[in-house]
Amino acid sequence: MRRSAVVAVLLFAASVVVAVPPPEAWRQPARYKFEYRMEPPVLPNSAEHVRIWLPYPEQTADQQVVSAEIESPWPYTVRQDRLGNRVAYFEGKGAPPGPVIMRFVVERRPSLGVPRADVTPGSPLDPQRYVTAQKLVPLDGVIRDLAVQASRGASSDAEKAQAFYTYVVRHMRYNKDGAGWGRGDAIWACTNKRGNCTDFHSLFMGMARSQGIPTRFIIGFPIPADQERSTIAGYHCWAQYYDATRGWVPLDASEANRSGWIDAYFGALPNDRIEFSSGRDLVLEPPQQGPPLNYFIYPYAEADGVPLTGVSASFRFERVPLAPAPL
Repeated sequence: MRRSAVVAVLLFAASVVVAVPPPEAWRQPARYKFEYRMEPPVLPNSAEHVRIWLPYPEQTADQQVVSAEIESPWPYTVRQDRLGNRVAYFEGKGAPPGPVIMRFVVERRPSLGVPRADVTPGSPLDPQRYVTAQKLVPLDGVIRDLAVQASRGASSDAEKAQAFYTYVVRHMRYNKDGAGWGRGDAIWACTNKRGNCTDFHSLFMGMARSQGIPTRFIIGFPIPADQERSTIAGYHCWAQYYDATRGWVPLDASEANRSGWIDAYFGALPNDRIEFSSGRDLVLEPPQQGPPLNYFIYPYAEADGVPLTGVSASFRFERVPLAPAPL
C-alpha cells in the first residue's frame, strides 16, 4: 500500500478506534525517556553467586539510543550476543542491596525495515540465521500444511508472506483468557486461534520458515498513543520477513488484528515502540547455565547456576521533544 493510502486508512480508523497511533506516528520520529527498573531478586537461603542479565535497547536503522544511564549497586558490563542483542550483565554475591534502574532516551523512527544493501552474510541480520525450527516453532506437520494451504496460488516469497500475514490477522483473535497464551507456541496458536502478540507472530514465523522464508522475532515495549507519560504493563512483539529484493520487511499481525488496519501494518510500522531484543531460544552473553530463553524482555537471573523465578521489574515512559534540526 502506498504511503498516502496508509495515511488515509489511519485518518478513517482514528475516528472509530480509541488510542491508536496518529498519522504522524507513521511519518515522523518520536523521542522517549524510558525507565527499566528491576527490584532485588528473592534468593534461596543458601545462594551465594548471583548473575543477572537485563535486555538493553537496540541500536538499529529505526532506533537510536540517544543517552543511557544505569544505576546499580553492582558493577556491570554491556555485552552483545550472537544475534546482536545488547545485554546488561551484573554479577555478585548474595542479592544486590538495591534495585537496578536503567534510564534511556530513545529516538524511534517509523520503520520500513532494513534494506537489502545493509544485510551482509555472517552478520546478525544474515537471513540464513532465521530459517530453522525452534523449540516452540516447528516447521513440519500442521504448520507446514497450513502454510501450503494459505499460500496456494502465491508464486513469490513476498506473495506468500502476505498470505501468511493475512491468514494470521483474519483467523487469530487477540485474547488472553485462560492458560497457554503468551509462550509463542505456534502449534497452540494454530489450534486455538487466539493469544497475544507472541502467539500471532510465532504462527506467522512457523508458516513462513516452513516455506523457506527467513523470519525474525522482535520484542520490546509499546508506547501508548494517548498518553504523554505512564507506566507500561508489559511487552509487545512484532516480526520481519526477508525479501530477496527489498530486504527485511516489518509487520505487526496482532496490532493489525486489534485495530483493523490490515494493510497498514504490513511493510511499515509506526514509531510507537522501543525494541529491546530479537530472536528465540536465546543463549545470552555471557552464556547462562540454564536452558536457552524463549525470548528476552524481562530480567533473567541465576543463583549458583539455577534460574530464579519471579524477578520483579517495572517500566515507565515519557514523551520528550525532538532535538531541533541544525541550522
